[in-house]
Amino acid sequence: MSGQRRGLLTLTPKGEAWRVSLSGGALADGAATAADCELEAEGPLKDGRIAARVVPFEGANISLSAEDLAAHPAKAEVTLNAEAAIVSTDFQGCGVGADLSGRYVRPAPGAISEGDSVADLSAALPDARLTVLDGYPWARFAVERGGKRLAVVQFDGENEELADGRNSQQAIGAQVGWSALKPALRVVKVEGGAS
Repeated sequence: MSGQRRGLLTLTPKGEAWRVSLSGGALADGAATAADCELEAEGPLKDGRIAARVVPFEGANISLSAEDLAAHPAKAEVTLNAEAAIVSTDFQGCGVGADLSGRYVRPAPGAISEGDSVADLSAALPDARLTVLDGYPWARFAVERGGKRLAVVQFDGENEELADGRNSQQAIGAQVGWSALKPALRVVKVEGGAS
């Protein structure tokens, strides 16, 4: 999603229709920032557009029942083009300030994004190497591939414990592979790749 909001759109074929899965947040507003929102919808693809109706689902942040939808039906429309998907929805189940409508851009192959797990990155960039840049209080790693720095990342662990028993503070300057980190760690910050 463009702008300061981040969102994820997933399209999955389901028989003659497509399942539209949306999740995203609100513009940052300190303690008043709305919680993340999500929705599931289904509809056919015709002429580059999916006209979907929101369906009952149980999500990580919210759940929506058939009774909820009977009282407040909603729809989502996804218009696809080569560069992006434009989403508009009248779904009112998100917190104040959270909006799932917007422009969703496909990440470039090998792109590193907030929320990616070490397992995801290992599968997408198996030949990448990580150099430990900082260890305290938050470890930072330079991700390099083919002699080029792709990004500097910080994970959701405070002082990463490496597979060889050292923690990141003890390993500053060391170069390691993905297997040195716990697979469930997730990226919480990504800085540009220029060294």
